[in-house]
Amino acid sequence: MTHYAGVERSLSAGQSAQAIQIMEAAKDEYGHKSRLLFLMDHGMVLHLAGRYAESNAVLEEAHLLIEDLYTKRIRDTAAALLVNEARQPYEGAPHEHVMVNVVKGLNYAFLQQWSEALVEARRIDHRLNVLSDKVEEKTTYHEDPFARYLVGLLYDIAGDINNAYVGYRKAEQVYEDGQAWIRVPLPDVLKSDLIRTAHRLGLHEDAEHYQEKYPEVAAQPLLKKYHHLTQIVVIAYHGQGPKKEDLVIDVPVSLDALRLVAVTKPGFRRSGRAGRGGEAFLYGVHGRIARIALPRFTIPKKSLALDSIQFRNEKTTINIQTQLMYDVQAVAEKTLADEYDSLVLRAVARTSMKMAAAEGIGYGARAASGKNNRDWIGPLVGGIARIFALATEEADIRTWRTLPGEIQLTRLWIDPGEYSVTIQSMDLQGQGVRASQNTRLQLKEDETRFLFHQSLQ
Repeated sequence: MTHYAGVERSLSAGQSAQAIQIMEAAKDEYGHKSRLLFLMDHGMVLHLAGRYAESNAVLEEAHLLIEDLYTKRIRDTAAALLVNEARQPYEGAPHEHVMVNVVKGLNYAFLQQWSEALVEARRIDHRLNVLSDKVEEKTTYHEDPFARYLVGLLYDIAGDINNAYVGYRKAEQVYEDGQAWIRVPLPDVLKSDLIRTAHRLGLHEDAEHYQEKYPEVAAQPLLKKYHHLTQIVVIAYHGQGPKKEDLVIDVPVSLDALRLVAVTKPGFRRSGRAGRGGEAFLYGVHGRIARIALPRFTIPKKSLALDSIQFRNEKTTINIQTQLMYDVQAVAEKTLADEYDSLVLRAVARTSMKMAAAEGIGYGARAASGKNNRDWIGPLVGGIARIFALATEEADIRTWRTLPGEIQLTRLWIDPGEYSVTIQSMDLQGQGVRASQNTRLQLKEDETRFLFHQSLQ
């Protein structure tokens, strides 16, 4: 889909209205089989543009469609087996289902609609519980660290400290159990939240346990008084979302076929989609080459480390930095890896069926043609069928590309009043890489404010 580049350029240039126009103009390009993907992309672009209520309206459609697809298991199995996986309705990956409700929860938080945000927190909890009950192998994706943290955070803001503590403990467990694939160390903000909420609940043994377990944050002064302060939560998105490409494997089944593949692809290099039609013609005529296509994620380049935030007024200056909470790319790779064995089996079965069908068509055409024509009709028809089988073999590379590459967060409590706020992205060497985002805020007593910053670098 060609519109993604335009959306990314518009968002990088701060032209969110143009990004939305490009996305909405591409609706027909998605088609009815990718309706869920369009809703997720559209809802995310609206979210990035700060149009939170509109984003939630679109993402609610996505949520309901996910529930419908999950319940009915609508699949065009025959088309998928005979052509390719992309002919199926896009159902989304498990982490994408969770992220629909995560983004909705964040939208409500930016709107300071806390009751509605808690509805999404409960939906997240329910979806993860159902997913955990469903999977047989507990090494597969069935929990989500940032989603669990957000559940705890939203309950915390709403004053339900008991459920907040439960959410934080679940998040800690997921971060610890999933280090091999999450690729994010346990964030200091979560460690502090565990100590703080344990103290607030009077669970002094738990608080002491966490203080001993996390001495690096236990040494920080514990905030005793929250009344009359303003809570600030900064959400930062870095980088571009996961992107898929297809890996095409041409399998020669004879020595002559091996030579042909070696000549067509010197060094067995990867061929682009544009050149595969010509390859399919050559291979189809030869008749001894099978093609298998599988999806894989591209490896993104990371140039940013964190965001530096400064709150300043005539009385005080406060500096704080965001912390990495969620590597979206890593989680996307995990959900694909969980499915890869079945993807390979389906791809091999699909290729075997298509090539066998092509051979059968060739034999059938030869038998049906007259005695004078069978020597050329059969090979011709069989060759055309093989060309079609090869040309239609491609992987399903649909994925929720408008998600960010990673999510960072920080939170603090400060005195109410008017502040000048500066947010600047920092590179891996600690140098500022973008013009600062400057805003002025009037903060009230006992309120919670979510601030947003995005960099596609």
